[in-house]
Order: sequence, then C-alpha cells, then structure tokens
Amino acid sequence: MSKIVLVETISSYLFRYAIEIGDDDPKEYALDTLVSEIDKLSGDLCEFSQNHIAENSISHRVISEEEYLKIFDEDNEYMSDWSIEKKKFFIFKENKNDK
Repeated sequence: MSKIVLVETISSYLFRYAIEIGDDDPKEYALDTLVSEIDKLSGDLCEFSQNHIAENSISHRVISEEEYLKIFDEDNEYMSDWSIEKKKFFIFKENKNDK
C-alpha cells in the first residue's frame, strides 16, 4: 500500500534593488526606503535582478489522503471546489520502472 509524505521546503532568493539617496544621507537610508516601499505594496520599487539560491527541506511526515485534501483546501482556498481527483493530480507518483 502506498502512502503520502508531505515535504515542506523553504526557497531562498537573492533580490537586488537600486535606491537613490541624497549625497549627505547615510547609506542606511536606503534600507528604510526599501522597507517602507515594500510595506506600501505600491509597485513603485522593483528589484532589478533576482537569483534563486536554494530550496531546503524543513520537514516531512506521512499524511493521510484526508489530511492531504484538508491541507490542499486550506492552502488553495480558490481551488477548494475542485474534484478530489483534480486535487490529487498534485501528488507526485514516482515511476519505479524509470530507475
């Protein structure tokens, strides 16, 4: 009998921003600008580059199909009305014959 293992990861990115400040301002002013602009969600401040650094596993555990469906609905509320079969599409099934 097969089982579902929920693996949780964190993905890290390096973002770069170019922020202009006054000639006499300390460079730390750019940090305040970054935080205040990101909090506004205005879209005025954009990164000029981003690079994926790594994806790290932080936990894993065996879950039931019922728990999978509950977590799926909590994490993807906009898809909660999908059929069970459509939700189960996201369960990766390793093909042992490919090894």
